[in-house]
Amino acid sequence: MAFASGGLNRLSSREPAAGPRFVFFALLSLVLMYYDQKDGWSTQIRYGLQAAVYPIQVAVGSPRKLWRATSEFFTARNELEAQNAQLLARDQQLSIAAMRNAALEQENARLRGLNAALPPLVTRHVLADVVSADMGRLRHRLVVDQGDRVGVFRAQAAIDTGGLVGQTVRVGPFSAELMLITDPEHAVPVELVRNGLRTIAVGTGNTEELQLPFLPVNSDVKEGDLLVTSGLGGVFPSGIPVGTVIEFARDPDQILARARAKTAATLERDRQVMLLWFDANHPARPVDPKLLSELPPASVAQPAGAPQ
Repeated sequence: MAFASGGLNRLSSREPAAGPRFVFFALLSLVLMYYDQKDGWSTQIRYGLQAAVYPIQVAVGSPRKLWRATSEFFTARNELEAQNAQLLARDQQLSIAAMRNAALEQENARLRGLNAALPPLVTRHVLADVVSADMGRLRHRLVVDQGDRVGVFRAQAAIDTGGLVGQTVRVGPFSAELMLITDPEHAVPVELVRNGLRTIAVGTGNTEELQLPFLPVNSDVKEGDLLVTSGLGGVFPSGIPVGTVIEFARDPDQILARARAKTAATLERDRQVMLLWFDANHPARPVDPKLLSELPPASVAQPAGAPQ
């Protein structure tokens, strides 16, 4: 006990008394407060300490910010990819819709053009789609999807938006075969609108060209003259556009001139044609189809006045 108490006395004698320490720190605090109020130097110290501590704060908060930025990056990327896929799908849908609308507009324009091309004596017309085409050098035929069930008959006139296409030569229950005006076996009685000169336009085997082989060299024909059906021959009424003269050459050693015409109809590009019925009481009507039905096909293929 004596040793213990002696040891405690020695330890306590080494430590300074609490009173002087309190007084010292109290005075120091008062001095610091005074100078802080007077000069504001503590603010500068805090400013410097904040600058020194900022890298530590950044280092402490960086992992969390990095994780958040990474998560937001991938989330935004996934959202952008999803939006991009939606926009691509919508773009495809709009493209398809635009193509459909364009096709409908073209179809409506063709229908309006066909209706505008109808002669005044037409009492009925049927729109027929082209099923197949035979455009060989010696044969120009179209097969359309209208036949006897809608009243189609042999030697019936067909037109498109430009003008005369041809005539039916064979009729089935659900389809019909057309001989085009450019078929080498076909001939159309025509006349020039400018002066009323009548002649015959013959097919050449070229879908855009007709020949006028029966014009004398002294004929009043000029390039650019419009040809229309003359109404002769008993198949086509007068006034349907047939073509435009593109060449008229005179040879003094020949009796007949060399003349060519460009077809008014777009025969090679036609997808639809219009079959026509005419007013039986109109003076420009073609021959009665009932009479034509009694004739053999060979006599119907060429209208009256065609070369044999």
